[in-house]
This record gives sequence, structure tokens and C-alpha cells, in this order.
Amino acid sequence: MIVPRRKKLFRRNENGQAATEFIIAAVFVLVPLFLIIPLLGKYIDIRHAAIQQARYETWEYTVWSGPKEKILDGIKQEQSAGRKKFEDTRNEGIGYFFGNPYSSTYGTPGSTFTVNPLWRDHRGLSLFPNETKTISSGDIKERKTPDPTAGIFDFVLKLLSDVISLFGDLLHIFGVKAKFDAIYTNGYFTSNVNVKVRSIDDILPQYSLADVKSDIAKHPLEIKAKAAVLTNGWNAGSSNNAISESRGLVFTALLKPVSDTINTAISWINKLLSWIPLFQIKLPGMPDFGYVQDDLVPYEHLEDNKKELKEKYGLYYYKDKK
Repeated sequence: MIVPRRKKLFRRNENGQAATEFIIAAVFVLVPLFLIIPLLGKYIDIRHAAIQQARYETWEYTVWSGPKEKILDGIKQEQSAGRKKFEDTRNEGIGYFFGNPYSSTYGTPGSTFTVNPLWRDHRGLSLFPNETKTISSGDIKERKTPDPTAGIFDFVLKLLSDVISLFGDLLHIFGVKAKFDAIYTNGYFTSNVNVKVRSIDDILPQYSLADVKSDIAKHPLEIKAKAAVLTNGWNAGSSNNAISESRGLVFTALLKPVSDTINTAISWINKLLSWIPLFQIKLPGMPDFGYVQDDLVPYEHLEDNKKELKEKYGLYYYKDKK
């Protein structure tokens, strides 16, 4: 009878030891693991948001006119007013990629900014030291176009630009609206996005391997992203701007005043001939030198547009506004 009692006593001790080991493992392994894994997922999500913001900030300048281009009528004012300010682009990117997508003001410029509510720790505190639109630092810059020929190619482009500019001045003397000034040797836009978030040492100091009182533990974690694009948005100023730039490359545009004058005279002669009974002969016109046809501009991009874009069964069409 003694042996079975000893076996039961040993089993009780083993059960107690297993429970103790589980508690120790839960405190030092499982609990930190369950806290850190969601935190790492949120860090990765913020990293993706920083990358998207950097890409947005550079690509935004592929659709805006250059600094030398004219402000012409036709296109909506915000698209023909020249280049957007870097600070406005930065604030828009922060609002799109770091803002609360469930907010009623999401995507509205100038609205109150609130951070994505998913980016909080297990206590409900924000992962960002400062929840404002200064959540992202870094800079947006327009740089010189990279030139692997040590400036030789840049010099050739500058010389070509001066020659074409003189040709445009000559066209203006003859009354031709043409000026090609699209050779722009800058247009290399770069974006650096730096996002500071609270580090794991700050969020879980009890599990930190570093000294909580040290400077390393107090420094936030910095997530960085970069993007660059070489752009030349000379044809984004307006429809008339694109025509003027294209015509500035056509040498026969010098003869446009001549062809316009002759064709106008022929048009009047044909009107006079049409008054003669049974006389159906019309004089042919001469070629319209320097003629350039631009691409059609969608109605929604025009000022005082009286049509709106509709969709039905996956097909899009325009309909007069009510």
C-alpha cells in the first residue's frame, strides 16, 4: 500500500511543477509574444503607408505644369495655376495614408486630421508621439536631372533650348502663337518620408532588454521611405498650352500667317461665288501650315462644364447637367 501512495504524491508534485512552468512561460514568453506580434504588424502597416505617401508626393508632380508655362483658359483653375506647393502635397499625403479612413471628412483638404485608429498599442495609446499633421517629416525637392556625362548632355540641352527659344521668338514676331519652352533640365522630384513611432522599449518596458532609463530606450523608432521620379509635365498646363508647345517645334509654322490670310480670302471669295445662281464652283484652300490638333479634354476637367459623367452597366457616358 505504500508504493501507490508515493506514486500519487509524485504525480501531485509533477502537476504543480507543470503549472508553475506554464505560468513562467506565459509571463516571459507567451504574453510578450502575443503583444509583440500585433505590434509588428502595425509597424509594417505604417511602413507601407510611408511608402505610399512618398510615391504620391513624387508622382503628383507628373500632372502639373512647369514653372515657366503660361496659365491658359480651358482647364480647371487648380490644374492650370502652375505647380502645387510642396507643403500642400505633404499634408494631402498624410491625410490620405495616415488619416482615419472611417472619418466623414476623410480625403477633404483642410479638414480636421485624425490618425488611423488601428495604430494603437494594447493599452489604447497611439503609436505616434504626436498625433498631428506633423506626423511625417522629411522633404520634397526638385533636383537637377541626373547627368552621367558630367554635365555635357545638360549643356547640349541648354544650347538646344536656347535655339528653339529663339525660333519661338521669331514666330511671335510673325504673329504665331507658338513657344516651345519644355526643355527643362530639372524636374527630378524626390521625396523623403520619416515617420517616428513609439519603440517596443517604450510600449513594453517591462520586457525590454535595454535599460529603460537609457537614451536608447527613450528614442522613438523611425520608419523611412524614399521615392523619386523624373518628370516633364509640359503638356499638363492646358489644351492651348500643349498646342503652343507642339507648334513651337514645327518649322512650317512660320508660314501660318500666310496660310491663314490666304485661306480667309478664299473663304470670302467662295461666299461671294455662292451668290451666283447655278455657280457651284468653290476655290480650294491652301494647307494650314503649323496646324496642330490637341487631344480631347474630358468635360469634367473644363471650367463651367455643363455635362456630368454617368455610368450604366459598366459603361461611362456624358449627360447634360440638370
